[in-house]
Amino acid sequence: MSEKEEQVRGRETVNALQDADGTTIPTTRIAENTYPPQDGGKQAWLFLFGACIIEITAWGFPYCYGVFEAYFNSHPPFQGQNLVSIGGVLSNGVLQLSLPPIMYYVNNFPGHRIAVMWAGCLVCTFSAIAAGFAKTPLQLVMAIGLCYGIGAGMLFAPSIHLMAEWFKVKKSLAYGFICAAGAAAGAGLPPVYTFCLNRYGYKVTLIGWGIITFVVTSLGLLCVRPRLPVAAKPPPPSWRDFDFAKKPLFLIMLLATIVQAIGHYGPSLYLPSFAADFGISASQGAMLASFLNLAQAIGQPLQGWLADWRKSYYIPMLISTIGASLEALLIWGFARNLGLLCLFALAFGSTAGGFAVLRPRFAAEIVGDQDQQDNQSLLVFAILAASRGSAIIGSGFIMKNLVHEGSSTEGWGGGQAWSQLVIYTGVIMFTASFGAIGMFVGPQRRYGGGRAKSMTSEKSSNAVDNSSELV
Repeated sequence: MSEKEEQVRGRETVNALQDADGTTIPTTRIAENTYPPQDGGKQAWLFLFGACIIEITAWGFPYCYGVFEAYFNSHPPFQGQNLVSIGGVLSNGVLQLSLPPIMYYVNNFPGHRIAVMWAGCLVCTFSAIAAGFAKTPLQLVMAIGLCYGIGAGMLFAPSIHLMAEWFKVKKSLAYGFICAAGAAAGAGLPPVYTFCLNRYGYKVTLIGWGIITFVVTSLGLLCVRPRLPVAAKPPPPSWRDFDFAKKPLFLIMLLATIVQAIGHYGPSLYLPSFAADFGISASQGAMLASFLNLAQAIGQPLQGWLADWRKSYYIPMLISTIGASLEALLIWGFARNLGLLCLFALAFGSTAGGFAVLRPRFAAEIVGDQDQQDNQSLLVFAILAASRGSAIIGSGFIMKNLVHEGSSTEGWGGGQAWSQLVIYTGVIMFTASFGAIGMFVGPQRRYGGGRAKSMTSEKSSNAVDNSSELV
C-alpha cells in the first residue's frame, strides 16, 4: 500500500470503538487525522535513522569499554585498580535496569517522551565530561558507569516506545537495525579511542567524547517524533498489567535472558587483554573489539529479519546460544594468534549478539493477545531488559574472579590466566538455549484464545493504528 493510500485509509476510520470494559469511545477526532504509514515511507525511515543515532549514544560506549579498560589498567592514575574493569558492565547493566521505571513513566505520560530523551542526552554528556576529571577509580566508575547508564536509559526507553508506532510487521528487522547501530559504533570507535587515549590521555578523550555526544545525539533527536497524536488521557495503570508474570513462558524467557546475559560480555570486555597476553599490540587488540562489534552489526539485522520472516524466535535463539557456545570452546579455546582471534571475534559477534534482537518477539509471544494488552508488551520488554542488566552487572564481578592476568598462558584456553573464562562463556551460552522449550508452552497452547481474539479485534485495532503495540 502506498503512503498516500494509507493516509486516505486513516481518514476512513470507523466512527466509534470500544475500550477494554466496553465503553464506547467517539473517534471523530481520529477520523480527521491522517497518519504517516507504518513499516515504510520517508518519515518512518527518518525516525529509524534518528533512533539509530540515539542507540549509538546509549549503547556504543559499553561496547567499546574494553579499550578503556586496557588503557586504565596500564596507565596512571588507575593502573592496577581492578575496580575500573567494571565500568562498561555497570553502564550497560544500569541502562537496562532503568528501563522498567522509565518505560512505566512514558507509558503514563507519553507526551513527555521527547523531553525525557533530551534530558538523557544531557546526562550522558555531563557524565562523560565528569569522568574526564575523575581522580579515583570510584569517581570514574560512578560517572562513566552509574550516571552514564541512567542517561542512556532515558534515551533508549522512549525511543522504543515511539518505535512501537512506526514499525509493526517489520518490528524485528527495525529493532535489529537499531541494535546494529550501537554495534557498528563499537566496531568503528575502538581504534579512534585507542588513538586518542595514547595521543591525548584519558582526560581530553573523555571531555571531547562528551561534547561530541551532545552534538551528534541532538541531531538524532531532531529526527525522532511521534507518529500518532498523544491521547488526552492514557489508560490508568492497573495490577492486571502484570498478570503475565503468572505465565510459564514468561518465567522461561526471563531465566533464559538472565543466563545468556551472564555469559555474553566476556569476549567484548576481555578480548583486547587476552590478545595482549599473546604479544598482540594494543592497536590490534582494538581491531579485535571492532571486528566483534562489526560482526554483531551485521548479524543482528539478519537475525531480526529471520525472526520476522519465520514469525518465530526459536531458530535465531538457537543460533545465538548454541552457535556462540561452540565458537567459544572450539575457536577461542585454541586461539593463540591474531588470525584465529579475528575469526573468533567475527563468529561470536555475528551469532551471540542476535539474542538481544529477539526481546520484542519474546514479549509478543508471552502476552499473546498483543492488540488487547499493549502496555503489558512494553512492560515485558522492559522487565526482560532489566533482568539482562542485572545479570550483566553480576557477570562483571564473576568474570573478574575468573581471569588471572599475569598467570601462565600455556595450554588450552589461555592456560591458568584465561581458561576459566573461556569455559564459563561456552557453558553458559549453551545453557541459555533451554529457552527454546518455550515453543511447547506458548500462550496459544496454554492460554488459548489470544490469537483468535486478536483476529476478531483486528478491524477495530487497525482503525486506531495500534498506537501502543510493542515493536
